[in-house]
Amino acid sequence: MNATSTTVTQVWILEDHQVFAKHVRRLLAGEPDIDCPHHFSHPDELFEKLRFTTERPDVLLLDLGLPGRDGLQVLDEVRQVMPDLKVLILSAFDDRERVYRAICNGASGYLLKTADPDEILSGIRDVIHGASALSAPIANMILQGFARYGPVQKIEPLTTREEEVLRLLVKGFIKKEIADNLDISQHTVDMHLRSVYRKLHVRTQTEAVSKALRQGLV
Repeated sequence: MNATSTTVTQVWILEDHQVFAKHVRRLLAGEPDIDCPHHFSHPDELFEKLRFTTERPDVLLLDLGLPGRDGLQVLDEVRQVMPDLKVLILSAFDDRERVYRAICNGASGYLLKTADPDEILSGIRDVIHGASALSAPIANMILQGFARYGPVQKIEPLTTREEEVLRLLVKGFIKKEIADNLDISQHTVDMHLRSVYRKLHVRTQTEAVSKALRQGLV
């Protein structure tokens, strides 16, 4: 954390909706224990800032609907640069797969943009103290999603390569990207995915991602 973060939490915002970002900054400006010195409209602006300064945030408020790059990809890249950073998703997206992938990729919480001001402030304070922050609809979605597949089943162990393929699948990589990342052919990726689906007793990518998260396989 920054030297000032012992008393004041440094919050940066990556959000391309200018009016919404302005409202959030105005909200944070009224809090004595929170400072928001930077707002970025494009991922490139954030990474440029990180390259040319030693200044670092304690919490990043991250939208997932960003220009030029998918928010989940940005989350992964940010976590690589700052592994200990608390990332709080603040997004209009509420689809199950995107929520699961954000949490799996290291998000400390997931709030919807419809959250009231107190919920946003509480969420920031929760994640900085090591707790999670979830909007009620998101928490319910996760519980329902886990319950949908019933009790945890014992599965046949995955091979190392199958685990690598599954981990990239959960991160949101498409088959070509998985093949390029692992330096294997797309045909080989398909072969490993068929094996993963069989072992997990699932039939689709979404089911595989959900089950992998539910059973802590990645």
